[in-house]
Amino acid sequence: MSGSLFQRDAVRTLARQGLRRYFDTPSACMALLVFYILTSVSFGVPLFYLGQASIKSLMEFEPLFLTFLVPALTMGLISDELKSGTFESLATLPLEDWDIVLGKFLGFARLHAIAIAGLAVFPVALIFLALPGSGLDWGETLGVMLALLLQGFLLGAVGLFASCLSASQVVAFVTAFLIGFGFFAAGKLAVFFPGSAGTILDFIGIDAHMQALAKGVLDTRDFLYFATMIPAFLCAAVERLKARRS
Repeated sequence: MSGSLFQRDAVRTLARQGLRRYFDTPSACMALLVFYILTSVSFGVPLFYLGQASIKSLMEFEPLFLTFLVPALTMGLISDELKSGTFESLATLPLEDWDIVLGKFLGFARLHAIAIAGLAVFPVALIFLALPGSGLDWGETLGVMLALLLQGFLLGAVGLFASCLSASQVVAFVTAFLIGFGFFAAGKLAVFFPGSAGTILDFIGIDAHMQALAKGVLDTRDFLYFATMIPAFLCAAVERLKARRS
């Protein structure tokens, strides 16, 4: 074991292996295909039936899509290792717990970044389909893409933590979905709670932070939210792995 928090070479290797494993399995490819089909529907309906040429239409249903999709992509990150017994072999290697967690997380993060980058086809389509002179709000467009990117990273950290809890992928999926949906619902429910309770729920909920980013508003409070929540779940995953080693 090294004296540092993590080993860069080990993290890069695990991340590369994790990304390759996604493309080696048809389930991940099918999940991404469903993601793009549903995204196309949520984008196309307002565009062709309501005449609303805005990338912000993705914010109507896309966050909920990710709440289902990301747990499906992360449920096996550690639980597969636990079920097959390969985690014991992995634990005997000269790897820090942070190596394993960061490597697994970054493998997913790369896949998610690729998936979000693929959404660039929609603003490009708007350039050609929008009325002459209407133009495209690039601040809003980049804000929407950034909001979806950060949401996926947070849900990925949640999913990785859930995958550390059980050898069952079903348990990992349900746990990650419930936590992610809790973040999604908290912001929606905040309006029903007066005073400080509503304020706390609004901050905990992911909705307000994503909506602010989707407007092209770069607020340090929104970045602080993701910069706090993502490491928190990664730390929780590390602590879970440490408990399994002991």
